[in-house]
Amino acid sequence: MEKSIHLAIASVPFQQWEEPYKETEAFHRGTIFPNLDKPFFVTEDPLEKKKECSCSSLEENSADAMLRQIQKAGFFCDDLRLYLDTHPEDQQALSMFKEVLKQKKTLMKDFALSHYPLTVACIADIYDENPNSNCYCWKEGPIPWDRVCD
Repeated sequence: MEKSIHLAIASVPFQQWEEPYKETEAFHRGTIFPNLDKPFFVTEDPLEKKKECSCSSLEENSADAMLRQIQKAGFFCDDLRLYLDTHPEDQQALSMFKEVLKQKKTLMKDFALSHYPLTVACIADIYDENPNSNCYCWKEGPIPWDRVCD
């Protein structure tokens, strides 16, 4: 006697463009798109947990605040890039992507000039601002495994 095998059929709706969350809310919710914002439990609101967290009320120094802005812009870029992978003709999303990329680049340059470089491109920005600089600035900032960015 043969066993019958039943296959599952997945039905995944094609994502449509919608007005994304603002940067800070998107960062806390884990997506820029409201339709993709699906809490693990129906009664769970990730922003409520964030409000309860005492660590979020700590005062940040200027470097921490700038790093948080870079993180938010990077997150927004990544979510837009994923959307554009499946919707490359969406001009509204592409325009927003270009704008956020420019914002992230500016934030990283400003951070490098006021604190320390985060990438090799940031070192190039320092040299662009001061071509006579003899500084190889990696030693200025914390190394990733020091866990200062957690």
